[in-house]
Amino acid sequence: MRKSSPWRYNAGKMERSWKSAGDRVLAFLKRAGKGLSVKELCQRLELSSMAVRRQLTLLEGHNLIFSEREKQKIGRPSYRYYLTEKGHEEFERDYANLVIDLLGSIRSIDGQEKINQVFEERKRGYVERCRGKVSGKTLEARVHEVTRLLSEDGYMANWERLGPNTYLIKEMNCAVAQVAKRFPETCIFEEGFLAELLLAKVTRKHHILQKDHFCSYLVEG
Repeated sequence: MRKSSPWRYNAGKMERSWKSAGDRVLAFLKRAGKGLSVKELCQRLELSSMAVRRQLTLLEGHNLIFSEREKQKIGRPSYRYYLTEKGHEEFERDYANLVIDLLGSIRSIDGQEKINQVFEERKRGYVERCRGKVSGKTLEARVHEVTRLLSEDGYMANWERLGPNTYLIKEMNCAVAQVAKRFPETCIFEEGFLAELLLAKVTRKHHILQKDHFCSYLVEG
């Protein structure tokens, strides 16, 4: 699962209006396909070297870029900056349409029952991978850990205690919204794996696809 980052891009939209200098640094490094120096970044960003170095420090701190010293015989050491693997992953590919097309093909060939089997197997695999992270914990600790896992998957999740053994998990972002619009089984899968991991009754209270501002689940132990 990929950890959430302050920098996040829509699938393939390389020509968007970047929200911050950090976004723009990543975008120029991506477009260049090679390392760029501070001087080159200053020219492209039209910022001072101090401002550029500040952004580079932040990006390195999030493991989105790395630097390599250039070979030169005289003068101050010079570095070129490159995207890390994590940095490349920030530019999300158009996976949603690929998934939608694949699921559509499966439905056309094998029918709805096969789609149900695919999502059931997905749920089984997800629960199996994550069960060890919540095993033996209290309900509240399980809620906390599952919320963390959801956030790592891009859901921007948080939770609150409503009463004894009663909690509310909120997802401020839907990481699979485009797929869920075509295949509502996605949301049923989510509710199902939450119940299995939390070992509790889970009821959806809010739903982004129903025009709510977030998704939420009531958890009752």
